[in-house]
Amino acid sequence: MRRRTRQNLVLAAAVGLLALTAGIVVRREQASLGEPLAAVDTANLTDLRVSAGDKPARRFERRDGHWWMREPYAMPAHEDAVARLLAIPAAAPRQRHAADRFDPARIGLAPPQALLELGGKRLEFGVTDAIRGDRYVRTADGIALLPDRFSGWLLAPAESEIDHRLAAPLAELAQVRVDGRDHPELAAAWNRVTTSQVVAPDGPAAAAAIVVELADAHGSRLTFRLWRRDDGRYLALREAPALVYPLDEPQMQQLLPATTTGAATATR
Repeated sequence: MRRRTRQNLVLAAAVGLLALTAGIVVRREQASLGEPLAAVDTANLTDLRVSAGDKPARRFERRDGHWWMREPYAMPAHEDAVARLLAIPAAAPRQRHAADRFDPARIGLAPPQALLELGGKRLEFGVTDAIRGDRYVRTADGIALLPDRFSGWLLAPAESEIDHRLAAPLAELAQVRVDGRDHPELAAAWNRVTTSQVVAPDGPAAAAAIVVELADAHGSRLTFRLWRRDDGRYLALREAPALVYPLDEPQMQQLLPATTTGAATATR
């Protein structure tokens, strides 16, 4: 599991850095270019869908003012990740052309490399042009050449767009059990702690992993297995859905009783 998990961590970190840099660039370009790619009322938007190649489609829904991922996971969404996707229609193209100006197959639109559906609008993304690296985007109005600052958002792993709080979607925790023993003093930490990234697991937890069971006042439950890898990094493996939350040592110390933390650091 270690090698694949490291690869997932590196990929998720790269996507996050790309998204941060791209967001700054997109906002600058919006100020200097013309009309947006598509007019979308993001303030009242309630659904969003992204698909790219053979990756699982990601579908989001806004409920009570908050975004949830519905596919491929049923989890609260990371609000910043959704905001980045919502920013794409507001980006301004450098050029616009009639729909029949290009052969769709030659510009990667037969089929599209990625698809963004929101607010009744369908945005299809093709390849980049050889001159400026702008991406071909097909809309209802034709084909646009858009500065490509958003590919990382469209191709992001679904796991990276999930709420980074370990206890999500549980509300205030009513019970924390560590290896079968109650530890109510840890509830506040489990409510609070977030990871820097969420990745897909590539194998089971270590045999000696510490088992943590969480429950809220409504009876909803989560189970985690926590352990330290050979390289010194800590992982929390969620059972359902199966997700990995990397942790640092201070976070591990907050989430476990002092006597158990020492045992966790000794596991493989």
